[in-house]
Amino acid sequence: MNRLGSRPRQRTIFAPNAMTVMKLKFFLSLLIFSFSISGFSQNDSLKTVLGKLGKQPIETPVSKETTQQNPNVPGKVDIIADTAIVNLDKSTRRFKETKGYRIQIFLGSVDHAKVERNKYLSLGLPYSIYSKQIVPEQALQIGDFINRMEMEKHLKVIEKYYPKAFGVVSFIEPPKFVAGKK
Repeated sequence: MNRLGSRPRQRTIFAPNAMTVMKLKFFLSLLIFSFSISGFSQNDSLKTVLGKLGKQPIETPVSKETTQQNPNVPGKVDIIADTAIVNLDKSTRRFKETKGYRIQIFLGSVDHAKVERNKYLSLGLPYSIYSKQIVPEQALQIGDFINRMEMEKHLKVIEKYYPKAFGVVSFIEPPKFVAGKK
């Protein structure tokens, strides 16, 4: 007996019954089995896609030139893929919006914006034109400039045709990189 005159507590030990142990083993084995299946299925995904398209994967032998390494010559990587895979890759690719600058050349009604757009296109300037709704009017903006300095340089060219044109901060299309000549 303790100081207060009551009996000391006895600890109860949890002993799982056989059914609980069986359930635990079953769920663990099911979990391990599902991970192993998903791991094997990822290895065959390209073959499955090509099989559905009725194509065979292209395998190129490794030549002696590719195995030799010369530190003074830059490397070259050739990626050979089926056109269906390339088209699928291009269609699913999404670009994030890029913050940049455009030149606004017009702000007015929708009808006047259409007329002004046609006038701009007839000039044959190399900048893309975008129509943006600023309720209740329509704005015409041109170009996709990454920085303000580039926008101001092109603004001087545009001011010959549109003296009231000005630069605005906008979301632009990502720049298109062209492979340079070597």
